[in-house]
Amino acid sequence: MDPRALGRAAEAEVARELARRGYVIVGKNVRLQRGELDLIARRDRRVWFVEVKCRARADVGPPHRAVDRRKRRALFAAAREYLHRQRDGSCFGFLVASVVWARPPEPPIITVARLPVTPPSS
Repeated sequence: MDPRALGRAAEAEVARELARRGYVIVGKNVRLQRGELDLIARRDRRVWFVEVKCRARADVGPPHRAVDRRKRRALFAAAREYLHRQRDGSCFGFLVASVVWARPPEPPIITVARLPVTPPSS
């Protein structure tokens, strides 16, 4: 499977996993001036911005490590733009979903963790 197809499939699997956990997916691949948001979900009166990182091999390190300081800044900027455009004053948070999918169509290994809400320092 080519990397783009793997990424799209991983996002779909993460959306299903989050739905199983009680999240309602309200946006997928939302493109804004300040960047793209992979998934946007709601749960418990909070908006969750979800960054999905996928790898086909586990030996290259966990996928969530790709969410570095620069990427967190970009996510925060895109989230603020989204909330501003939606005129949504909800509380919000960030999740990163790490997906290791070595042999599709076998199920992937999905780990979801919170990212800091405060804007990352420079």
